[in-house]
Order: sequence, then structure tokens, then C-alpha cells
Amino acid sequence: MKKTRLIAALLLLAQVGISCAQTSKITVKVTDESDQIVTNANVSAGFRTKQKPGWGWGSGKASRVVGTTDGNGYCILEGSGDDNGVGVSVTKVGYYGSSKVFIFTNLNTFTKQWEPWNPTIGVLLKPIGIQVPMYKREIDQLKFPSEGKPVGFDLMVGDWVAPHGKGSVQDLIFQVDLSEMGTITNRYGPVILWDRKLSVTFPNDGDGIQSVFAPPQGGSNLRLPRQAPIEGYESLLTKQNYRRSVQSGAQVPHDLQSHSDFREDQNYFFRIRTKKDEHGNIISALYGKIEGDFNRPQGGGIGNKLSFAYYLNSEPNSRNMEFDESRNLAK
Repeated sequence: MKKTRLIAALLLLAQVGISCAQTSKITVKVTDESDQIVTNANVSAGFRTKQKPGWGWGSGKASRVVGTTDGNGYCILEGSGDDNGVGVSVTKVGYYGSSKVFIFTNLNTFTKQWEPWNPTIGVLLKPIGIQVPMYKREIDQLKFPSEGKPVGFDLMVGDWVAPHGKGSVQDLIFQVDLSEMGTITNRYGPVILWDRKLSVTFPNDGDGIQSVFAPPQGGSNLRLPRQAPIEGYESLLTKQNYRRSVQSGAQVPHDLQSHSDFREDQNYFFRIRTKKDEHGNIISALYGKIEGDFNRPQGGGIGNKLSFAYYLNSEPNSRNMEFDESRNLAK
């Protein structure tokens, strides 16, 4: 009897949840890099829910609706979900996939509709150009051989140079400096102070690195520009984070000041193995990119281990950064 009542109650709750469904409507407009419309693109929209999965009803999963863009590059989709967001993804053969999240600002409690109703969401599709083989690697928690001393890293081999690893050519030179500055006691109790620095330098005149910023999530699957820049490379990159003590008044003799150079949208281009003629002109160099910041898997901190994800084009003087996934030279 109790089991029958429980099942009946669950069915009633399910019916209530369905009857109270909150609806959303969006129009997706798809264009390319030249702002030309893209027709017949596949569009998928996930209307989110904040409910947790349970009892086999499928609650907690996005309500997914699909469609294709028309002759004007538009696709209209309508769905339901009790959360205020919708995730849109767009694909088409010959283009890099792209995605975007849209957040509704208000729920009309009378109509049970998320507002704004039917906003136009622009999505950019980048055509696939000439994809080339590259060295692609994700270095994960590689321990530094020593602290306070420079050590070379071979990007083709993916390891420290000998005698610390299997590498033979210094492409990047890393140095990590980890300093503990003592302990203080503040309103929260004992706190350790520290100052940590990661330096990246290069062995050749003309080698270097430069920043490029892109959102860590959403947007085109080709997150960074198609080509590495010709100029703008710096021979030194320094990343620092610290926790220091500062005076903040007689009642609170010690407070904390924290700082970090790490950014969620940080990426890099680099140039290595540079050779110049007698006039100082570059005659040969290799180009590559680093997606994300250094040590991003650890939350952008500095310790005795190194993490970063990179792509290296091994063709001299080619600045093409479009990677052919089927031809990873690191495998």
C-alpha cells in the first residue's frame, strides 16, 4: 500500500513538473568571418534545467532541440527548461564548429516564458582552411628537475633536455622560484606567506613569446587566429603569484594581499629555433601556440610541477596554426 502511494505521489509530481514547464524561444543567426550568412548549418540548442536527475524522469538534462539555418542564415528554436540559460552549438561540413551560451534576464511568471522572448543570437562559423600536421601535446604535472635554476625543454620531444630528460634542443627555458616568506597570525589564525615566480626565456636571438586572449569556453573551435604573428615576440615571460602581509590598522595588525598573473583567457604564440643572416633578418624559424595559460590544470598556480598544452608547426617559416587532428607528429 505504501509503495502504491509513493508511486502515485511521484507520478503526480512528474505531472506538476511537466505542467509548470517554462518555455524559451530563440533565433540563431549564423555568419562567417566575412559576415556572410551560412545556410544549411546544423543548429542544436539545449534549454537548461537546474533540477537534479532522479526517478528516471530525465530531470536535470537539457531539453535539446535541433534545426538548420534557412536561406537567410536563421534558425528558430523553441524549448523548455526551468533554468535561465540556453547553450547553442552550430556545425557544418567545411567549417569549425562553434558554440555560445545565452542567459535570459527574466521569467514572466504569468506566461511561464523566459525573457527576452525570441532574442537573436549570433554565432560565427570559421571556414576550415589548410590544415597541417603539427606536434600537439598536453604536458601534465611534469616535475621540475630543480628550483631556482634554468632548465631547457624540447618541444618536439616533449621533455626536459638531457640530463634531466630525453630532449636534445632547448626550445623554451623554464625557471621556477618558490619562496616561503614566513607565517603570520591574523583574524583567521596562522597563515603561510609565499612568493612564487615562473620565468620563460629562449636561447636564440629572435625567439620569443607573446600573449593572445580568447574566451576559455564557447566560440569557435578554432579559438586563436589562423596564423602566428610575424612580429611582437618577447624574449622573457614572467608569471608570478604571491601572498603577502600588509598592515591594516591597530585592531587588525596583519591582513593579506594576494596577487596572480594567471588569466582564464590567456593564450600564447611563440617562435623558436630562429636563425638570422648577417644583416639580422630571420631566414628560418618555427612557430607554435599554447592554448590556455601555464599550469592551468592546477588553477593557474606555480609549484614544482609544470603543465601546458601546445602546438608546434615543424615546417620552417610556416605560421599556419590550423592543426590537422589526423596528423599529430607527437604520436
